Amino acid sequence: MNQIESTFWALLRAAIAQDKPQDPGLSADEWEAVLRLSAAHHLLPLILDCACSLPSCASFLRAEEKRRKESGDGDQANWKARALAQVERQVLQENEFLNLVLLLHEKGLEPLSMKGPVCRSLYPKPLLRPSVDDDLLIPEELAQAYHAALLEYGLQPDDPDVDPQKAWEISYHKPNSPLYIELHKQLFDPNSPVFEGFQREFDGAYARRTTVRIQDVEMGTLAPADHLLFLILHAFKHFLHSGFGARIVADICLFSRAYQEQIDFAAVLCACEERNCGQFSTAVYRIGETYLGIPIPEPFREIEIEVEPLLRDIMASGLHGAQIDRLHSANITLGAVSDHRSGKRDGGQLKKVLFPPASTMAGHYPFLSKHPALLPVAWGKRIIKYLKEPKKVGKHSPTATLRIGEQRVQLLAFYGIIEPERAKNRLEFPQMNRGTAKV
Repeated sequence: MNQIESTFWALLRAAIAQDKPQDPGLSADEWEAVLRLSAAHHLLPLILDCACSLPSCASFLRAEEKRRKESGDGDQANWKARALAQVERQVLQENEFLNLVLLLHEKGLEPLSMKGPVCRSLYPKPLLRPSVDDDLLIPEELAQAYHAALLEYGLQPDDPDVDPQKAWEISYHKPNSPLYIELHKQLFDPNSPVFEGFQREFDGAYARRTTVRIQDVEMGTLAPADHLLFLILHAFKHFLHSGFGARIVADICLFSRAYQEQIDFAAVLCACEERNCGQFSTAVYRIGETYLGIPIPEPFREIEIEVEPLLRDIMASGLHGAQIDRLHSANITLGAVSDHRSGKRDGGQLKKVLFPPASTMAGHYPFLSKHPALLPVAWGKRIIKYLKEPKKVGKHSPTATLRIGEQRVQLLAFYGIIEPERAKNRLEFPQMNRGTAKV
């Protein structure tokens, strides 16, 4: 790990513990890199709040402000302004969300809030931990009632033709507002072969619900054991797609510590191992223990695993692996897991990049939901779009996408998610034990 990454983790650890970190004495260019990394992981307000009192960072921020004024570029936000804007947005988003919850309660609707508001509450300064959206779990039979209530509140579905009775998940946004809602009838895509069986762990979760107080609003949420398993499997889902970042590591570890007396960690580990993510989840916990100072739950401590490969992937990913090369490489990793689960031989990585299945394409080409026979049309549109957007793709190419996909398939094999023989090339990591239980 380089000095930029080490400083990032040290600041995150100090922010969580409310400690004052030691000044690393970085140069202006190095502080710029630390804050860019923090922004990529959607942790800029939290990191900058912790760092701004350090002499070398304060000097960098003053110099940045001076350069901005001297250049006359008043419209270009500096790092402090960017962080403040994110906090202001989070304040508005949370207030909008809480008002929505109150409206739903008035209508006799009791959704379960997940991730964002609950995880934010675990941080010493909750509003410094930004969220992109807010997730609600609802009973399937009340989908139409929730849909009508959200429309009444001014929210609009991203897909105007969505059928609330058929869709397992619906995304809504509110115009001229930061509020973005994901409404779930199920927590994982029931049509995806990759996540088959994941939902089973949450059957009855609505009946097991508990409550949490956010500001002065009491709302329903998943029971602690259900919530923790969802956080882990949600991280695993992003890992299989294109990656996840440090904020998710912090969320999982902070939640585990806060609710440790109410969670059967042995049962959580068993559920993870049934889905081939026991080593993965252990590596997440070990990263949290090493770099955030949050102890690993005892059952996970019994598994020996090397964390460096996952840590490198986390640092390269940012929040959800949104870089264009990683997004396109997701078809390779998901295809490898699907082949593993079905017992199929590898279908070819280039084919997975250029010709993903309808289940993967439907999110970007809604017409496939009603007309799956038009999948070849969607393939053609996707390839043409990919070739016509060099600015979006940047310096990367299909060759780079294949390379990243191959490396990440190796990572899946390293953590026991797929069989080693499905990973044809060798990772650029030293030879290490893949992780074995001591029992």
